[in-house]
Amino acid sequence: MVAVSTGIAIFSMFFGAGNVVFPLLLGQVTGHQIPWALVGLAITAVGAPLLGLIGSVLFEGDCKAFFYRIGAVPGYIAVLLILALLGPIGVMPRCFIVAYGAVKDYVPYLSLFTFSCITGLVTFLLILRRDFILPILGYILSPLLILMLIIIIVVGLGHTGPLPISTYTPLSAIKEGLIVGYDTMDLLASIVFSVSIWMLLKEKLNLQTSADLKNKLVPTYMCASLIGGALLGVIYVGLTYNAALHHAALVDVAPEQVLASLAVHLLGPQLAMVANMAIGLACLTTVMSLAVAVVDVIHVELMNSKHVSRIPYSYGWVMVITIIITVIFSNLGFSGIMNFLHPIVAISYPAIIVLTICNILYKLYGFSYVKTPFYGTLAITAAWKICLTVC
Repeated sequence: MVAVSTGIAIFSMFFGAGNVVFPLLLGQVTGHQIPWALVGLAITAVGAPLLGLIGSVLFEGDCKAFFYRIGAVPGYIAVLLILALLGPIGVMPRCFIVAYGAVKDYVPYLSLFTFSCITGLVTFLLILRRDFILPILGYILSPLLILMLIIIIVVGLGHTGPLPISTYTPLSAIKEGLIVGYDTMDLLASIVFSVSIWMLLKEKLNLQTSADLKNKLVPTYMCASLIGGALLGVIYVGLTYNAALHHAALVDVAPEQVLASLAVHLLGPQLAMVANMAIGLACLTTVMSLAVAVVDVIHVELMNSKHVSRIPYSYGWVMVITIIITVIFSNLGFSGIMNFLHPIVAISYPAIIVLTICNILYKLYGFSYVKTPFYGTLAITAAWKICLTVC
C-alpha cells in the first residue's frame, strides 16, 4: 500500500500544465511516427524525473546538498536557476497562460494581462489559507481534471482513423520526443519536490539507518515509480494519439489552447466548458503548489545561508515578489516563454541527468566522481547547441 500511495503522489506531483500541452503538440507534428516519439518522451518526461526523484530522495530531499557536489558556488547558482525556472519565469507563468487559454473563449474581452493580475491576486489570497484550501483543491480538482482527460482520451480514440503522414523519421521522432520531455522540466521539479516524497517514505517505512535506504527505500520507490510512471505514460499516450487523430481540428491553434480546442471538438460546448474550467482551476492549484515550494526552498535553503542571512526580508514579501514576476512573465505568451526557456533547458538537462546518476551511485555505492562528468556533459551539450545554431 505504501508503494501505491507513493506512486499516486508521484503522478500528482509531476502532472501539470506542461504535461498536458506538450504531448498534444508532439502528436500534432510526429503523426505516424508517434510510437518512436513516445520512446523519447518516456525517457525524458517519465524516466528522467523518476531518476531525479530517487537521487534527491537519497539525499533526504536536500536539494542544496544534491547540487553542492558540483561545488558550493556553482551549486548555489544551480539551485537559484532551478527555482527561477520552476517558479516565476518558467512553469508558473506557463500555468497562468494555459489557464487563460482554457477560459479565453468564455470571457473574450478579458486580456491575458488582466487575467494574470486577477489570477495572481487570487493565488496569493488562497495561499494565505493554504492549510485549508490546498487539500480541498487537491482532492477535488486533480481527480476532476484526470476524469476529464480520460473522457477526452476515450472519446477521441473512439474516432478511429489513419494517423497523418509526417516528415519525421523514426530517429528524428525519438529526438523530438526527447526534446519535448526536456520542456516539461519534470526532472527539475522532482529534485525540488523530493522532500515531500522523502518525508512520506521516512514515515511509512520507518527509515533509521543507511542500510534501510537500500533494503527498504529503493525497492518501495522502484515499485512506486512503476505505478506513477505508468499513470503518466497512459495519459501521454492517449493525448499524443488524440492530437494526431484530430489534427485537422487543431490547425493554427495556439499551444495554450490546444487542449481546450480538442475538448470542444470531442465533447461539445457544454461538457467542454466543464473540462476547460477543470483545466484552468488545476493550473491554479499547480501555481499555488509551485509558489509554496519555491518560496519555502528560498526561505529555508537560501535565505538562511551565510551569504544572504543579513538581508532583511519576510516570507510574505518573497511570495508577493514571486507572484508579481510570474504575472510579468506570463504576458510573454506561451511561445515567448518557451523561446528563452528551451535553450536553457536543452543545454542543462543532460548535465543534470548525469549529476543525478552520479549522485545515486555515490549514495548507494560510494562512487565519488561528479565534477568531471557533470562539467564535461555541460560543455559538450553547449558546444553541440552552439554548433547547430551557427551551422
